[in-house]
Amino acid sequence: MALAGRLPHGAILRTGAALGAIAFDVLRVRRAVSVDNIVRGLGVPAAEATAIARRAYRNLGRSFLEYAALERWSRAEVNDRVEIDGLEHLEAALRMGRGVVFVSGHFGNFELLVCLAARGLPVDFLVGEQANSRVDGVMNGIREKHGAGIITRTMSLRKVSRALSQNRVVCMLADQDARRHGVMVDFLGRPASTVRGPALFAIRRQCPIVTGFIHREGSGHRMVLNPPIVPPDLPEEDAVRTLTQRHASELEDQIRARPDLYFWPHRRWKTSGL
Repeated sequence: MALAGRLPHGAILRTGAALGAIAFDVLRVRRAVSVDNIVRGLGVPAAEATAIARRAYRNLGRSFLEYAALERWSRAEVNDRVEIDGLEHLEAALRMGRGVVFVSGHFGNFELLVCLAARGLPVDFLVGEQANSRVDGVMNGIREKHGAGIITRTMSLRKVSRALSQNRVVCMLADQDARRHGVMVDFLGRPASTVRGPALFAIRRQCPIVTGFIHREGSGHRMVLNPPIVPPDLPEEDAVRTLTQRHASELEDQIRARPDLYFWPHRRWKTSGL
């Protein structure tokens, strides 16, 4: 991290891309899983899927080194490197006064979601706790440096509810396999177990969901925000499935547009067995 913080941004991008290529072509870290996910999720031939996966790993390498450098970037530098389209959607959701559940996925350099906090918005991140406490402290320290609050999953129910009651934005990544506790929705043509949390918080607090995704554009980034999703007037389980399908579909749209920016190594459909 110290080294990345001292490198010029161009060198960070070149070195990160090289690391990603090594992971894919030399170490072959979850290469087969990634290629299979792309073939089955996008319906493309194996050769095309391999090319997409290689580009995705290069993006992961760049994102990793950018994240390492984030500790040394100022809030102004973060804002300069990330443009935002659709900020008015998040502002409109906040004007409802009930808080906002902000949903994203492992797409682009998702750690740059801190750009919302760096712009002065009242943002908390719902995060998992790392097994290594020192790593956990470093990661959360970076987020807090740029203005984000931290809510750990072990205390999520009470603290998320409190944050929403204070009209804050609670950011969650909601695209990993949720095992038997999740709700099954369609994702890239296959049933995928997806976390219930974002939908449940929105329903029980009667607050909107806003989705947002980071796109890499040249040496910079663009965040795309979508209009608020208001909880439907349905029985809770039906509303959970409806809201979860909606935010999963909005991520799917981003993936189909830029498949090279998604995190394909994850076994997303493990629970469904498909």
